Amino acid sequence: MLSCVYWTERFDFPSSRSHVLVLKLPQPVSFSDESLPKTAQERAAGGTMTRPHIYFCRSPNMEDFTCWWHPLSNLTDGEEVTYILTYSKEKETKHECPDYITGGPNSCHFDSSHTSIWTVYCMTVTAVTAHRNYTSKQHCLDVAEIVQTETPVNLTYNLTDAGGDEMAHNALISWTYPVPAHVQYGWITLVYELQYRRVTEPDNWKVKHPLREPQVELLGLPVDDYMVRVRCRAQHSKLWSDWSSTLLMSIPPRSSDECVVCFCLCAAIFNPPSLSAFTFRIKEYFLPPIPKPRIIGIDPLLLKKGNLDEINRHFSNFHSYRPPSYSEEVWDQVSADDIYLTTPKDSSNPG
Repeated sequence: MLSCVYWTERFDFPSSRSHVLVLKLPQPVSFSDESLPKTAQERAAGGTMTRPHIYFCRSPNMEDFTCWWHPLSNLTDGEEVTYILTYSKEKETKHECPDYITGGPNSCHFDSSHTSIWTVYCMTVTAVTAHRNYTSKQHCLDVAEIVQTETPVNLTYNLTDAGGDEMAHNALISWTYPVPAHVQYGWITLVYELQYRRVTEPDNWKVKHPLREPQVELLGLPVDDYMVRVRCRAQHSKLWSDWSSTLLMSIPPRSSDECVVCFCLCAAIFNPPSLSAFTFRIKEYFLPPIPKPRIIGIDPLLLKKGNLDEINRHFSNFHSYRPPSYSEEVWDQVSADDIYLTTPKDSSNPG
């Protein structure tokens, strides 16, 4: 609030009346430190922290989480300080941090026995010094909203069209999640984002998102060198992981063998008599070999030997297989003496 000071001065002129000059000057304004917001206090003090500040909380898998805070920076040399984090869940009583060690300095770690999902945690940090205590603003969170996954690893690529045309190739990019146990039990569902660009275009990232599987095929990539990176997040979280290590991917031009084949094709077209000479080699290059009939687990020599008992024993591993039933053929021995040929009597001949 501004206040004014009135200054009165009398001037006497020889041939006139006396005049009174009144000046209304504003008084210099001053604010107390307590009236400033804390962020303004820190800015005025050159960025020093006049009380602790909880700046980040993270859960990698919704089974545990850690919170970190900024310590005081306005302490005198040698002044000792102790930090105490207290928290409460919903309407429960306050509890102290269960673990100040696991998360490193100025942190509090909540293991699985102290973590509840879809429950609101509210916490504060108090810096206890010999002169007074400094308490942070209250920080509230839901564990399901602070899930930040690990960074994907093992980013690799494989060209999927070895016989592609000269202008473009396809590449299958794949990666893995470093802690499979975090996702195999269904607590979190991962969503991936892949970015790639030419090496010569540092600001022209192209994006593939959202991806549900740890792989994606890039189609029609021109011959060049590319930079590829990937990150992930939980499906219902807004916190992305850090970017993976950048992968350098090279899309090569057509190989010399392919050029030889093209040359042979052109020569065969313009020289028909030579067509038959190249036919066999062209078939070998473009067509895969025809596989021979084969039953996995059965020795081909066994089939040639014709040992039915051994074959039935191998096929009995298939539940729907039933060995054929063979009935023995019964042969009766018949002698020539047992055969009687009878001919009908001719009634036309007299007896």
